[in-house]
Amino acid sequence: MSFIYLRKGCSLAAAFILTICTFSVSAQDWEASNKKVLAEIRDGQYPAAVQSAKVSRDLAAKEFGMTHTNYICSLHNLASARFMLGQTDAARFDYLQSIKIAAAAYGQTEEIFAIGLYRLADVNQSMGDLKKAETLYKQALPILEKANTDPSEHYMNCLKNMGNLYHKQNNNLQAEEYLIKVIQIHEKKENLNIDEYSTSLHDLANLYKGTWRYDEAAELFQKVINLRKDQFGVLHPDYAEVLHDLGNLYELQKKYEDAERLYMEALKIKETKLGRSHPSYIRNMEDLVELSQVK
Repeated sequence: MSFIYLRKGCSLAAAFILTICTFSVSAQDWEASNKKVLAEIRDGQYPAAVQSAKVSRDLAAKEFGMTHTNYICSLHNLASARFMLGQTDAARFDYLQSIKIAAAAYGQTEEIFAIGLYRLADVNQSMGDLKKAETLYKQALPILEKANTDPSEHYMNCLKNMGNLYHKQNNNLQAEEYLIKVIQIHEKKENLNIDEYSTSLHDLANLYKGTWRYDEAAELFQKVINLRKDQFGVLHPDYAEVLHDLGNLYELQKKYEDAERLYMEALKIKETKLGRSHPSYIRNMEDLVELSQVK
């Protein structure tokens, strides 16, 4: 089996097992639907991606059955879209379902099983359950490492997100080691994945910001801004996120006017793309309010 993946903090998944010459009409419909989901997530169109992912999941169930890897990957995509939209409970349910199916159909040593594990770990980490997340990452990582001759995007994502976890646990030396390792792997690849690479740089910048290495953090944030501007344009949620984080760095440096400008720019993008009820918008608004009290 071969898997084709896109991204996100929770990478985006699509598995293709049938050859083009053997695709039925329904299988072709599923492939087209799945590509639409991935494109919508990549472009930050998360509400539309959730609806498209439901269609893709139902097509996979009808054409391939509910134990097929295409169905499992459709669950991964639905969970990814929901997670990016802040629907963590629904995402967690989808990942748990995918893990249960993968374990029963393929065993607990296969890549498709490990992908569900580390993505569930991402959700647990976002919800503050760091111990559970660490357990899941450690279970998934060796499976992902052995699954491919060259480091896969899933292996690198798992390693990167473990680095973020160690940062939250104040194990900053381990965090830096993992994040730098992922960046170095990206830079050695013949075809650089700008999206994933910029995410790793962004995470390392936040680590440096949190450990008072402000000059190094600022340099990395600016690099990520330039990469994402070229890759996505200036209306993407990921672009807004790095603007906000650079604004937070400016706040720590008491550059309050620069911080306020970036906070407000990021909020406008997130309001348009995510809505005011999204956790990321709410957190950023709270930061802006706190800044106004400090100024």
